[in-house]
Amino acid sequence: MSRRVVLSLLVTGALLAGAACYKDDASGPGNRQSLAKVLLTDAPFPFDTVQSVDVYIVSIAASTEPDTGSSADSVQWVTITEPRQRIDLLTLQQGTTTLLGEGDIPADQYRAVRLIIDTDSSRIRFADGSDALVHWGGAGQQAIHAFVEAPVAVPEEGAEIVIDFDVGRSFHYDDLGDGGFNFFPWIRAVNRAATGSIAGVVRSDTTSGSPGPIANASVSAYGASQGTWQIFSTGRTDAVGHYRLAYLLPGTYIVAVDPPPSGGFAASLDSNVVVSRGVETDHSVTLSAFRGAVFIVGASSMLVGRTNQLEAMVVNDQHQQVPDAAVTWQNLDTVVLGLRDSLRYAFITSRAVGTGRVIATSGGLADTLVILVAADTSQSSAIPSRSRRR
Repeated sequence: MSRRVVLSLLVTGALLAGAACYKDDASGPGNRQSLAKVLLTDAPFPFDTVQSVDVYIVSIAASTEPDTGSSADSVQWVTITEPRQRIDLLTLQQGTTTLLGEGDIPADQYRAVRLIIDTDSSRIRFADGSDALVHWGGAGQQAIHAFVEAPVAVPEEGAEIVIDFDVGRSFHYDDLGDGGFNFFPWIRAVNRAATGSIAGVVRSDTTSGSPGPIANASVSAYGASQGTWQIFSTGRTDAVGHYRLAYLLPGTYIVAVDPPPSGGFAASLDSNVVVSRGVETDHSVTLSAFRGAVFIVGASSMLVGRTNQLEAMVVNDQHQQVPDAAVTWQNLDTVVLGLRDSLRYAFITSRAVGTGRVIATSGGLADTLVILVAADTSQSSAIPSRSRRR
C-alpha cells in the first residue's frame, strides 16, 4: 500500500489541510493512499549583503536503502515530486517552510532522500540586485543527498517529511579570495512528527551598557552522532533577538551562540539543552561584553606515566592574540598531576589514575582544563614460567 508524500515549504510550521486523511487510489476500491508531506526549510544565511539565494529544485526522491556515498549509484530511488521551481531559501527562516509538491510512495522506512537541482537556473543575488559569483561544482543538474539521522517513517496515517537546507553551511563566502561563494550542500531530512525545537531570545547584559536584544547572532545546535559532536541546525537572531532551531530529533544538544562580529560580545556555549518530541524548548541566552580570554590548548586525557605540553593562548578584547602576555599556571590536583611551567607553556606529567585540574591565569582572565588520567593497559604483566615435573 502506498502513502502520499507532500513536499512542502509551509509558513511558520502551519499544517496543510488533510494531512491525516486518505485519498482514494485510482486503481480501485480498498487501495487507499495516505497523505504524507515533505517540507523544505532552511537555516538563516549568515551574510547581510545578500538579497536572495535562489535554488532551482528539479525533483525529490526517497529510498529505503541507506545512502553510503559509494553505493549511491546503485540505490533504488522513488520519485516523490518534481516541483521544477526556483525557491528563495532566504525567505525560509525561523522554521518557516513552503509547499514543494506531493506524490505517492510505498509505506516504509526511508533511509535516504535525494534532491536534484539545476545550477544553471540557480543564483545568489547581492542586496544591490547584482548576481554573485557562485562555484556550484558543475553545470546543469546535480544530485544532493540529505543527511538522514534516523529512518523517516511514512506510516498509515501519512507523514510530513522536512528537508532542512542549511544555507549558512552550504555556501562558503570568499574561500578562493574572489568574492564568490563555494557550494558545499548541507541538507538533512526528518519526519516532522518526530521532532521538537529550541527557541529563545539572545540579549546583552549591563556590562556592555544598556541591555537589549542582539540581532544577527549565529545560533548552532550540536548533537552527538556516531560518537562525535556535529552541527545539526543553525539559525540567526532577528531584529528583536529571537531565534528558532526547528525540526530537531529528541535528545540532548549543545547550543552555541556567536555574536555578530561587530558586536563586541563574548560567545556562549550551553550543554544539556533537552529537546522532546512535539515540544519547543525555551533557551534564552544573555551575552556579556567580551573583555578578552585565556584558552588552554592541549590534551584533556592521558595515560599514567606520560608527559604532555599545554599552551595558554591569551586574546585581548579586540579578539587579537597576545603572544607575550604573562601567564601563571596552577595545579589543583598534585596527587594526579605534576606541573612544570615556562611562560605560555606548561608540561604536565600524569602521576596517578584520576581527574586533575590545571588553571592558566593572565591578568583577570583565566581558563581551567580538566584532565582525565587512565591506567596504561598496553603493557601486559609478565607471567613467570614454571617447569613441569615428570
